[in-house]
Formats: sequence, C-alpha cells, structure tokens
Amino acid sequence: MARLWEEIHEQPDVIRKLWNELPLRLEQRPAEGKDIFLFGTGASLSACMQAKFAFLKYRGVHGAAVAAFEAEYYKEILDRRCMAAVVSQSGESYETKVIVNGLLEKGIPFWGITNNEDSFLGKNARCCLPLMAGEELGTATKTQTASVMALYMVAAIGHEGAMRQLEKLPEVMEATLQAADGYKQELADFLSDRKAIYLTGLGAHAPTALQASLMLKEKVWLHAEGLSLAEFRHGPVEVIEEGIPIVLIGYGKEKIDALLMHADFLTKVCHGDVVLVTNCQENRIKGYRNFPYVWEGDEALSHICATLPFQLLAERMAAQRGYDIDGFKYFCPMAGAIPSRS
Repeated sequence: MARLWEEIHEQPDVIRKLWNELPLRLEQRPAEGKDIFLFGTGASLSACMQAKFAFLKYRGVHGAAVAAFEAEYYKEILDRRCMAAVVSQSGESYETKVIVNGLLEKGIPFWGITNNEDSFLGKNARCCLPLMAGEELGTATKTQTASVMALYMVAAIGHEGAMRQLEKLPEVMEATLQAADGYKQELADFLSDRKAIYLTGLGAHAPTALQASLMLKEKVWLHAEGLSLAEFRHGPVEVIEEGIPIVLIGYGKEKIDALLMHADFLTKVCHGDVVLVTNCQENRIKGYRNFPYVWEGDEALSHICATLPFQLLAERMAAQRGYDIDGFKYFCPMAGAIPSRS
C-alpha cells in the first residue's frame, strides 16, 4: 500500500491533535491588526487562500493570501498594525527565508505555521504553531490540511459557533474519506485517458480547485488547470473542445443551483464533459454526476472536506498509471541548494 494513501487517512487524527493542543499556543498569539497577510507558496499558498474566508467571516478583517514571489512588493504597506502569518511545511525553503527576513527587518510580529518548530521559520516567529503532521513522504496532504486547520483556528478562536464546527471536523473528514473511497475509482475512470482537465470552484472554492489541480500535476503528471468558475468563463472557456472534462466545485444549495446553470452552458453550448463535487449527498443532481463531500457547517470552513476527494483521486490515478506514488518526477533539490518546496 502506498504511503500516500495512509497519509491521507491519517489526517483526521492530525486534526484531532491540533484541536487538542493548539489552543494553548493561541493564547500567546501576536497582537491582531486590521489586516492579515498570509504568506506561502505551493500547497501552503493554497492553504492561505482557503483560510482567508474564515478571517473575513469570524474576524471581520481583510485576509490577503500572498504568493511568496509577491512578498517583496508588500514591504512598503506592512507595519506593526498588520497581522502576518508565514506558512511553510518545512520552514526552511528559500522563499520562506526571504519573507521572514523581510518581516524581521520591519519589526513586524508574525505567526509561523510549520511542521518543523526547529526550522528557520519556527525559531524566528513571534508565535509558532506546529502542524504536528509527522513525516510526510507523498505530496502535501497532511501538512496542507493541518495548515488550513491552524489558520481556521487562528481566525475562529473566541467564536463559539465556529469552534464547535471545528471540533466536529475530524469525524466529518472520516465520513468524507469513506464516501470518497467508494467513488474514487469511478472518478479516476472518468479522467483515465484525458490529457487535460479543468477544475473550477465557485465562490470560496476557487482555492480548492487550485489545490486539486496542484495534486493532480504532482502525482498524475496531468495538465490540470484550477481556477475560479468566474475566471474560467472569461477567457479559458474558449479553448474547450468536445469531451474535455470540467469539474465544478461548490458548497450549499445556492451555489449548487448556480453550478447547475453553468453546467448546462458548458455541456450544451461548449460540449464539455461536466461532473460536480459538492456537499449534496445525491449521486446525481439534475442529470449530472455528483461526487459528494460531507460538510454542513459554514462555507468558510468547508475547504478541508472539499479537498479530500481530490487527494484520493490523485493517489488512485497515480496507481492506475503505474507511477511512483510516493515520489516525484522532477522534484530534486540541487546539491547545496535550499529545497524550494514549501
């Protein structure tokens, strides 16, 4: 059995551990500002993008998810009134060190969210939140999920309703994994001979599409483009040819109704091959195949469960194609260089 499959299924226990241990760390959090800047790259950036909606909803602050390569352009607007968090699985990447040094130079206190407390990031952060994910051999699953959870807790601490939802998250994750284990082969078969796929998220689930595409690229070597459904409809839709698979991701009745409207257009006008990934538990919604995840709380906290089916999909398709499930095709740090993985 591939280690990646095991790591995917270890995630509910990682989240339980975070739930039990992070609150003590959160008591030492840096002063909060009117804005929060979340820095990351790769899967860590996806986590920042997914979590920023929780800051909007529960903190009422603007959460900016900033790609590592853009960090230097934010230097002039950052000051001690801002709140910052740097997310990095290793805490040692070149990009992370550049961001951390920039924040230290300006005297801006920041959170460090990392799987390695003894890393450069962990040692220099005003407050370090460890991901507690243990060793991770495959593509970012445990650490990406734990990063989202840590940011959720930073945003939701003190909000009783949100914290109750997060407490239940591990069991909801287990229900989603059980459901997705049952249909992952069907979803993999749907994509088995495809050379390209579009994953599009509606509203807050644009970052889910981005993270899903990242995993399919890393594990399946598939040209997978992840973006918001709105952006997809303005430009990229022009390259759709008959039979190109399009996955639409959303949450809640209102968003699902909107997804169906878009699905009709993409199917009937563009002749794309559309499937849905939503929290509706029906296998078909108005004729479209639906691959469900489990979540009944706020949309702002739905990203972890919505991402799980794509983790299992990446593992299944890699196995089906005979690829090295726990390895990478090209990821190999240059001798003497700092690993660039987030």
